[in-house]
Amino acid sequence: MTDTQTRIAENLDRQFSEMGFATQGVEALRLGANVSLRTLYKYFPSREAMVIGALRHRDAAYADWVGQGSGDGPDHVLHILVRLSDWLGSVSNTGCLFRNALAAYPESDPIRDAVETHKARVRAMFCARLLDVNSNCDAEGLSASLFILHEGLTEGARLIGVKPATDATLHCARALLRSADIQ
Repeated sequence: MTDTQTRIAENLDRQFSEMGFATQGVEALRLGANVSLRTLYKYFPSREAMVIGALRHRDAAYADWVGQGSGDGPDHVLHILVRLSDWLGSVSNTGCLFRNALAAYPESDPIRDAVETHKARVRAMFCARLLDVNSNCDAEGLSASLFILHEGLTEGARLIGVKPATDATLHCARALLRSADIQ
């Protein structure tokens, strides 16, 4: 992406996160992106392209966020959930932008592809960290379970608050890792 395209995608990400997908017209998105209509359509020629641009930006930003720092043993694996908690507490706690996009555009194959790509990346992050800690573990099975906890934390934080949702999620995740002899 060019610098201009990246800046627009970042602004669209923020707009969709704060305002949702259904309520904003293109003029509101243009204003939020702080560009002319011509520039907006030059880089994102349709509303679907705008959504995909925002999702791709969010995917990269989240991967960078989660990738910062680490730990040893179980903490190395749980780091993703801890960073998600930090994200929900300081960046955005409006539900999963990807699931919200898919709910707003259930018939869009390109949006579904962007969502599935992001979700596969998150699961792969868990899998890689599990293999870092124990190369003999059932990384595929454990990463699927940890991914479900990740998704549950995202939604649970909206309903019961970030701290209680994080505490419950980490409790379950630690028990899961102990049961797999990752200590």
